[in-house]
Amino acid sequence: MRGQGECVAMLAKRADYYLLKLNRITGWLLLPAVLIYICTGFAMCGELRFDRLMRIETARALHKNLIWPLVALFSGHAALSIYFAMRRWGWIGSRSRT
Repeated sequence: MRGQGECVAMLAKRADYYLLKLNRITGWLLLPAVLIYICTGFAMCGELRFDRLMRIETARALHKNLIWPLVALFSGHAALSIYFAMRRWGWIGSRSRT
């Protein structure tokens, strides 16, 4: 039979496992989102001949509609990365019950 401390440690380990997976997923989702955002920005400006890939109206619509998903993905990815960095540095440790 496991003690209460072991169960809490297992739950924390399981939560960290899923948080790490979420961090990696947000990172991979950020990659195409940022690339599309950059390409649509270049297409609107007519730089590097990106305006040949899509019409300016399409680029503007994609660019405007992509900002909030980018903010959400970046915020989540940054927060999780900071959390794991602080855990690695020892600023955040496992809590002990007294």
